[in-house]
Amino acid sequence: MTDTTTLFDVDRARALDAADPLRDFRNEFHIPVHDGAPQAYFCGNSLGLQPKGARAMVEEVLDKWARDAVEGHFLEPAPWMPYHALVRDSLAEVVGAQPSEVVAMNSLTANLHLMLVSFYRPTKERPAILMEAGAFPSDRHALESQVRF
Repeated sequence: MTDTTTLFDVDRARALDAADPLRDFRNEFHIPVHDGAPQAYFCGNSLGLQPKGARAMVEEVLDKWARDAVEGHFLEPAPWMPYHALVRDSLAEVVGAQPSEVVAMNSLTANLHLMLVSFYRPTKERPAILMEAGAFPSDRHALESQVRF
């Protein structure tokens, strides 16, 4: 049985925060302010907080695009074509797979479309897709559009 007597203890929470090896990671992001105080932000499944270094990185890509156009896919530094391979090993480790079993691509909604169009074949007897209640809205839109497709 878990001891819950200190579960909501403020001193314990502060001690855990002080010992957290990721405690300074928060400083790497822009935190929105609400009513004059940093906002508690729990919307990471949709659009997470902006990393402070993101603007400079996006500007680098935009500059490369302006300078190299389509050749940006292949020219150094940082050619776009192999981006998926740069994260493959880390992504495989996160999901417990072999690097040959994962690929980083598109967005979740685009990937749902690609997956469904490859196998979903409605019939008179099986015309529907079952989905959990309260699914993320873009997931629902993807499935609804596949049913209409």
